[in-house]
Amino acid sequence: MRKITPISEAKKRANKKWDAANLKRINLALSYEDMDKVENYCKKHNISKNAFLKQAALEKIEREK
Repeated sequence: MRKITPISEAKKRANKKWDAANLKRINLALSYEDMDKVENYCKKHNISKNAFLKQAALEKIEREK
């Protein structure tokens, strides 16, 4: 079994710097009902909410080209 070691402060800083240079973030507001639907779907399909929402957005963009 692989030993899990804590992430160093230097690695955390490097990750944060990379994220700032390469990623944009959005803030999404959903009703409790809609959030429950998203969470249940993600649990059922074993995917993260981020991965689900990213895929859904990109699929919609492709459909509406």
